[in-house]
This record gives sequence, C-alpha cells and structure tokens, in this order.
Amino acid sequence: MSMLIGMIGIIGSLAFVFTHQSPGFQGYFDMAGLVLVGIVPPSVMLLSHTAADFLTGIRLLISSILISGRRNHMEVIETLTGASKAVRSDGLGAIMPIRDKARYDLLRDGLSLIINDFRPEEIKHNLMARVTQKQSHMALASNLFENMSKVCPGVGMIGTLLGLIQMMANMQDPKALGTGMALALITTLYGLLLGTVIYGPLGEKIGIEAEKTLEIDLLVVDGILNIKGKKSSAHLKDLMKSYSANGRGKVEEPSKKGA
Repeated sequence: MSMLIGMIGIIGSLAFVFTHQSPGFQGYFDMAGLVLVGIVPPSVMLLSHTAADFLTGIRLLISSILISGRRNHMEVIETLTGASKAVRSDGLGAIMPIRDKARYDLLRDGLSLIINDFRPEEIKHNLMARVTQKQSHMALASNLFENMSKVCPGVGMIGTLLGLIQMMANMQDPKALGTGMALALITTLYGLLLGTVIYGPLGEKIGIEAEKTLEIDLLVVDGILNIKGKKSSAHLKDLMKSYSANGRGKVEEPSKKGA
C-alpha cells in the first residue's frame, strides 16, 4: 500500500510539472517547483518505508517540543524511588497506586510486571524487547528524514533539467522561457532548502530523541529490576547516580548487572 501511494505521488507530481502552466518567475514562488520538491521526496521514501515511520518521526518531534526530556527523567527517578520505598515497607501491593499514576509507558508496564509477580529474568526480557522495538521504530523514522534530506537536492536537479527542457523546446516564446527559467532555478533552491534546513535537522533531532529515550528506558529497566530484587535504597541511589541529572549520562546495559 505504501509503495502504491509513493508511486502515485511521484507520477502525479511529475505529470503536474509537465502540464502545469506556471505564471512565470514571480519572486521566489513557483507552484510547479513546490509540488515537485514537496511531494516527490516523501513519495520516494514511501517506496522503502511505511506511513507509520512518518508518524513516529512526527510524534517524536512534537513530544520533544512539548515534553522536556529532563522532566521525563526526573519523573522516572521519583517514581522508581517511591516504588522502592513502598515495596520495602509495605510489600508489592503498595506500588499499585504508584503504577496507576505513572505516565511513562515502560515504567508503568514494568511496575505491572512486578505486581503480577513475574520473575526477574522474565521482567528483563519483556522490557528489553519493548526497548528494542521502540528503538527500531525510532531508527527507521530518523533514517527516513535523513534520506529525504539527501533526495531533495536530486529532485531539485530533476526540476532544473525539466525547466531547461521547457526553455529549449520553446525558444520562440518569451513567456515559455520565463516559465522554464523559473522552474529550473527555483526547484534547485527548494531542494537545497528542504534538504539542508528542514529534513536534515529533523532527522538528526529524531536521532537525538531516540538516544535520550534509550537512556531513560535503560534507567527504567535497571530500576524495575532493583525494585523486584528489593535492593537497598543505597543501591538504588547508586544506580541513579550513574545517570546524569539531565538524562544524558553514561549508561550501563542491564545485561551487565545482576537481576
């Protein structure tokens, strides 16, 4: 389905460029150039990616704007600390209200596994499988936007060639020369702007958010295993210190720690 949508986008855009009667070079706006450079790169990416990858990337970008990574990090630490104290003093049932208030999905799932009395190795396997799946989706989204940044200049060059062909085919018509010149110049500009200023930085932003998410997720996995093992508060505090205050500290893989 995604490939079909991509092919329709590419063919439709090219057909529009071939048939559209542009009003000529008017400032920095050309409808044919916008359609070509705006639609073809995402359509090309749909040949190898899914629409879900686009949605994942957009969701990450929106969450990075609206939700601070530091806030997530602090909420996770506070929830893990509270759950650890509750388990040691009142038993597993005491973390049910903490679980219900937890807003971070992986943390809520981890606390549910503790309440349901899963074994440490089962908890670790379950949570790490979710972490891996989440990182895979984020990597695909980041790769999609980075590849679009590489495709855009090439699509701009296609527009440039199409514009030159229009000029050569209508040398006797001054209006046609203006139309071809607009398409030839503007599409190269649009391609470079979209690739360099928009898609490239967005792809990098998604990659950075994926790294931050991984660090928080590994903290959750370590914290959940410590709570399950009813480790001392001092042990949990040592774990927290291994993560910097802004969530960008060095992280140890849960596999290197005892369950």
